[in-house]
Amino acid sequence: MNDQLNIYDRLLLLPLFQGMNKTDLTLVAGQTKFGFQRHQQGRTIVSEGDSCDQLHFLMQGTLEVTTHSADHTYSIIESLPAPAILQPEHIFGLTQRYTRSFVAQTPCNMMSLDKSEVMRLTEEFIVFRLNLLNIISTQSQRLQRRLWLQPSQDLKQSIVRFIEARCLRPTGKKTVLIKMTRLAELLNDSRLNVSRALNSLQSQGLLTLSRGRIEIEDLRQLLP
Repeated sequence: MNDQLNIYDRLLLLPLFQGMNKTDLTLVAGQTKFGFQRHQQGRTIVSEGDSCDQLHFLMQGTLEVTTHSADHTYSIIESLPAPAILQPEHIFGLTQRYTRSFVAQTPCNMMSLDKSEVMRLTEEFIVFRLNLLNIISTQSQRLQRRLWLQPSQDLKQSIVRFIEARCLRPTGKKTVLIKMTRLAELLNDSRLNVSRALNSLQSQGLLTLSRGRIEIEDLRQLLP
């Protein structure tokens, strides 16, 4: 009974189960096959390219998330705090593989749910189905909206937009591993201008530069 109550409390933390009444949550807690894992710092939870055949929920702790460009010439590292779901949009659709790598930044408690269980829950509980659709639809709409943003006339803001568009969250610490020449190519500007813009942001205390590395303590401070 205590284990069931513990699962019940955990479900209340997750957006997929929010809005369910007590009766439905009790049924989910008692009838669903959840997996529970405890990962020590440094343990890889999911690697880029792994098959997305289950949902992973971060219940406690913080994950380090690494995303590589398609040609692997640059990457972005960020932190993902609990509670969170790891790329739920990839359990269905054209590419059912993870596109980011997730490593335990601190000791982490994880919960997993096989795809067959996800399918059953979407069939049996309309709130679960709507929550999943809302999560996927919201992400799709945000990505589409980015394409229609007015192009920035300021190079510093173009750099910030470039980074923000490739992150999971527009807040928190970000580490961008990229050569200055590559960033200039992607922004269609000169290396000198990009260097000047980055150094200007550094002089304002908004980021820290080192060879092939841009450290941002909180991306939110750079956003307009």
